[in-house]
Amino acid sequence: MANKLRLVVFVAAICGTGAIILSARGPAAREIHLIGRNTTFYLEGSADPNPILRVKPGESIRIVFRNTDGGMRHGFTIPDWDVESSVVAGIGETVVTFKVPQRGRAEYNCTPHATVMKGTIAVE
Repeated sequence: MANKLRLVVFVAAICGTGAIILSARGPAAREIHLIGRNTTFYLEGSADPNPILRVKPGESIRIVFRNTDGGMRHGFTIPDWDVESSVVAGIGETVVTFKVPQRGRAEYNCTPHATVMKGTIAVE
């Protein structure tokens, strides 16, 4: 009987651990598609320049950044959060994934053009 009890406790412990591991994955990252064109950011499908990106605290975000300027280098960075994509030289795409830290605001910008190609992230 003691062996059966040990087996039940062992199986319960394994199942409990498995549940913890599965729940730790959490939901998939929400994708935001940004385009770099003429030293300006645009959300895919929108004509609004350098849009405010609205995110939630603790949310996983995946920025898919596409450079459509054949002769320019663009990248995506959030300096206050130590988030930085690779720079795309010419037409191409890069991806960066991060977890939103807290409420408030932060600035995002283009690594080579930070003074003109920038926008705000609002954590709400």
